[in-house]
Amino acid sequence: MLPAMPTTQLYLPRRHHRPLLFPLSLRLQLATSAALMAVLLLAFTQPVSAQTITVKASANPLLSIEDRIPLSASLGMELGLTPHSALQLTGSYRHFRAQDQEPDNGPKVYLDYRYYFTPAQPQTGFFAGPFVGVGRLKLGLGDVPPSGAVRGKRTEQEAGVLLGYQQLFSRLTLDAFAGPAYRWETTRNANYPFSQKSAFLWLRASFTVGIRLKK
Repeated sequence: MLPAMPTTQLYLPRRHHRPLLFPLSLRLQLATSAALMAVLLLAFTQPVSAQTITVKASANPLLSIEDRIPLSASLGMELGLTPHSALQLTGSYRHFRAQDQEPDNGPKVYLDYRYYFTPAQPQTGFFAGPFVGVGRLKLGLGDVPPSGAVRGKRTEQEAGVLLGYQQLFSRLTLDAFAGPAYRWETTRNANYPFSQKSAFLWLRASFTVGIRLKK
């Protein structure tokens, strides 16, 4: 009688899922940027039939809530492309009130595209549109900073959609708006050899007063 042959079992290696080439936050950022570029391209290819120029300003000298709402002042300009559309560029400086010897502070810039639904006059009434923003903050050192400590930096990128209303009184404009935004932040601390990244939903809101230089 022949001896029994030994049996062998075949093991296949377990397949591991490869990490996504484009994480969800990056895909959202790329999609939002592409959509905004398409809207801006469409706006610039439209015939400009009723150009207006409005200088605007806003300030928040009192309300400050930790690292969420800073004291700020902003100055911007709205350029009317057609009676229904406009581009607005706004720059602001922010100061976060804290007990630090040098609290967080820094500039931020927004670019908005506005579409006015039924304007009685150019760039008036209810409007909606996308926006992007970039900013930079110098971070505070705390109440008692260690000797030789260097202030860190935070860069911000933001994209979202706004809904608002603008009213014109002769040459005076008043407008208020709010809308959701998605923000990407990168924090770099000179005292540590690494950076920290975060992404989250945000709310942008403001009230501005302006003077229409050209009707």
